[in-house]
Amino acid sequence: MLEGLDPEQRAVATALHGPVCVLAGAGTGKTRAITHRIAYGVRAGILQPASVLAVTFTNRAAGEMRGRLRQLGAGGVQARTFHSAALRQLQYFWPKAVGGDLPRLVERKIQLVAEAAARCRVRLDRNELRDVTGEIEWAKVTQTVPGDYPAAAPSPAVTSPGTRRRSPRSTRCTSSSSATAP
Repeated sequence: MLEGLDPEQRAVATALHGPVCVLAGAGTGKTRAITHRIAYGVRAGILQPASVLAVTFTNRAAGEMRGRLRQLGAGGVQARTFHSAALRQLQYFWPKAVGGDLPRLVERKIQLVAEAAARCRVRLDRNELRDVTGEIEWAKVTQTVPGDYPAAAPSPAVTSPGTRRRSPRSTRCTSSSSATAP
C-alpha cells in the first residue's frame, strides 16, 4: 500500500489521526498521498468507507479520486466536488430542516439572468448576457450592493457606432471559482 510513495507522501498516508495539511505545488502527488491515506486508513480498520467523503474542486478530479480509491481497495468511499457534496447535503437536510420542496436550482447563472431580463422585457444578446452576468458576479464578489453599484462601476467607455463595449470587469464565471479581472 505504501510502496512507491516518497517520504512526504508516506508521512501523509500514515497520519491517520487528526487533520493533515498538505501544501504542495501542482503535479507533486497531493491526490496520490490523500487517496493512499484514505485507503490505508480503510485497510487498517480505522476508517469506515461509508463514513468517508473526499472533497475536491472539479468533476474530473473527483472521478480520478474515485478510480484511485477503487484501485487501492477503498471503493466504498465517496469522492465528490464541493458543489456536489453541498447539494447532496441540501437535498438530504432540506425536508427535515425547512420542509417543502427544494428550491429550483439552475445549472448556469447566465440562464437565470436571461430569464430575469425577459421578465423585465429587456432584450440582451449572448455577449450582453455574458457581460451582465459578469457584472453581477463582480458585485457579488466585491459585496457591492445595488445602491452602491453606480458609484463603484466605471463610467461607460466611449465607443464608435456598432462597437460593443466590453466591461473592464467582465469575467468568465465557473461553478468552481470566481475571479475578477483588474
